Amino acid sequence: MTAEQSSDPKVKRRLRNILLQPLVQVKLGMYSICLAFLFSIVIMTLLYMNFYRFYDMVLELTDLREEVSMLLQGYIMDATGWLLTTVIVYLIMNIAISVYYTHRLVGPTYAFRRHIDLLRNGEFDSRVQLRKGDAFEEVANDLNDLASQLDTNNGQIQKKSG
Repeated sequence: MTAEQSSDPKVKRRLRNILLQPLVQVKLGMYSICLAFLFSIVIMTLLYMNFYRFYDMVLELTDLREEVSMLLQGYIMDATGWLLTTVIVYLIMNIAISVYYTHRLVGPTYAFRRHIDLLRNGEFDSRVQLRKGDAFEEVANDLNDLASQLDTNNGQIQKKSG
């Protein structure tokens, strides 16, 4: 990131908006990543154990031990590289998806808090606006109905006192 970009408020805002509640989002993401990592270790261990059992059986059945051993070791190295690459790509995708979906869960809480503060300050004409795909749409609709009802009641009270 250049000096110009780091001082740009739009860039800072975009970065800050990715992790709205870092502790919650990182915690959920870490749970997902840990489970994925444990799953990967189990799968790789099972593959390792079974392949080496096969490796030993092949070596027992052949007279060309050195040639077969070199071929199988080359295969193992290639397969290990692909497995590790796949696990790394999976973990990166898991992190990205975790951040994205936790953002969709945590983001509405900011809109709700802002809306509640506005209602608390007597701004009953305010409404909750969620992004497409955000969670808790029903709660937003209920809050908007409440605000509409409070706005109507407030208008009636002002007419009576005015």
